[in-house]
Amino acid sequence: MKKRRSYLELSLKDEIVEGQPEYSIFSRKSRTALHDVLETLNRASGDPKVVALYLTLESLDPGWARLSDMRRALVSFRKSGKPIYCYMQEGGNAEYYLASACNHIFMPPAAHLNLVGLSAEVFFLRDILDRFGINAQLQAIGEYKSAAEMFTRTGMSAPAREQVDLLLDDSYEELLHAFQDRGFSREQVAAMIDAGPYTAREAFKQKLLDGICYQDEMADKLKEAFGKKVRAITAHKYFKGDGFFKLLFTFRRPRIAVIEVLGHIDTGESRRSQAGSSVAGEETIRAFLDHAKESRRVRAIILRVNSPGGSGLASDLIWRKISIVNKTKPVVVSFGDVAASGGYYIATPASCILAEPTSVTGSIGVLAGKFVVRELLNRLSIRRESVQRGLHAEHDSPFSDFTQSEAERLHQQILEFYREDFVRKVADGRKLNDGDVDQVGRGRVWSGIRARQHKLIDEIGGFLEAVQKARELAHIPPAKKTRVVHYYRHRKLWERFMPDFRFPIMAKLLPHSALDAVSMLEQLGKQAVLLVMPFRIRIR
Repeated sequence: MKKRRSYLELSLKDEIVEGQPEYSIFSRKSRTALHDVLETLNRASGDPKVVALYLTLESLDPGWARLSDMRRALVSFRKSGKPIYCYMQEGGNAEYYLASACNHIFMPPAAHLNLVGLSAEVFFLRDILDRFGINAQLQAIGEYKSAAEMFTRTGMSAPAREQVDLLLDDSYEELLHAFQDRGFSREQVAAMIDAGPYTAREAFKQKLLDGICYQDEMADKLKEAFGKKVRAITAHKYFKGDGFFKLLFTFRRPRIAVIEVLGHIDTGESRRSQAGSSVAGEETIRAFLDHAKESRRVRAIILRVNSPGGSGLASDLIWRKISIVNKTKPVVVSFGDVAASGGYYIATPASCILAEPTSVTGSIGVLAGKFVVRELLNRLSIRRESVQRGLHAEHDSPFSDFTQSEAERLHQQILEFYREDFVRKVADGRKLNDGDVDQVGRGRVWSGIRARQHKLIDEIGGFLEAVQKARELAHIPPAKKTRVVHYYRHRKLWERFMPDFRFPIMAKLLPHSALDAVSMLEQLGKQAVLLVMPFRIRIR
């Protein structure tokens, strides 16, 4: 009996998240796991019953590396000989970047295509700190390690601007290259971006769209192309994950373990920060690595990193564990949107590192210091007296400045960490000499494409490419089926109520930079040395 043909319906909306989507009982925002999207497209591309893809895009909120990973999967699906029909209710740079991989793009008549190019925003809090009498006494090794500039300057330094320009250039080139899949030249794409934004009708005239219609008309277009008997199957019904019986019958298959390092790196267990963002706890990650190492079924490990760094101590402890595990089983590191500073540090002992062209990485440098609130106390008429024993008893106190000797000693300590730990471990892991690492270090951040040129990573690729590399390094035959097993932390009961209840409110009231500042303040209060990205840019 001939099986009925189907087209796959995939709707991408709001957040596309790394790891397992976390919801609270108050959650309404749509969240989709990146690896579910990639696996769905991968399976459907080889499924003879699936003849096409119907993709719906609306208000996406992922980073550019995740977009690149999904776009590659869409291109692979299209190359399997199956067309992709895309419907955008509204569209901007991110939505059209994905849509450009499709055969047919449609929008409703009243919609707008906000194709306007890319911008990078960096915020500075020096004036507001001065207004409240707070003095940021921060030191960094490397002229490009500009994390402290958010608190110590009112604008970008020349090295910081140089980095932003390079990252923006690389992201813009990736955007231009993607749009050329529509048959335009680079010059045509650049001119179209400069002429945006567009109404749907204007976009259709420019051949950026293939048609204008309402969403209820899309089913008719697919039936017209594939016959009235073709049926729709939604992605969540097509790919339900591994159920109980499948897990039971595939128990003996070799496994590839996936461990995520998401958010700021810190000591202790993985958790949510006071600002509501993810914290990658070294205890949790090391425990996962130990479990994967001891499991007889696990043949290789993928470390998925989407982190701007964090605690120097926590990063070093994770580095040590990966160094040990990699001697027994291959560890492949896959970079997401950002794997910088501590996020790059932990990757260096791995067997192979992959990154997207737009992944932000590098930032080999060190930051340390404190915030002094003595002037704030004076303005509030709060009097303070201190009795101490020991010349440097108030070294970490937020109520006293660093003395000259304390500042000099702090500089020597972070310089030692930079030279003896960061630079040397990168050099050992990447088979480079210390001088070469210092040349590409000193706090510089790189796109994935430039990081490969400087030998900081091995290959350009995403999650599926990391799985394939893990299979190769574990010597798993191509015909042998494997199970990809994701390690997830157990959420606390209160987190089921709080993560989506606090953070969206804060995000609406405060700029992202303020939330990033809260995270850095939280870490500086308890860590001697930070390995953190020099700034956080949001390209939109």
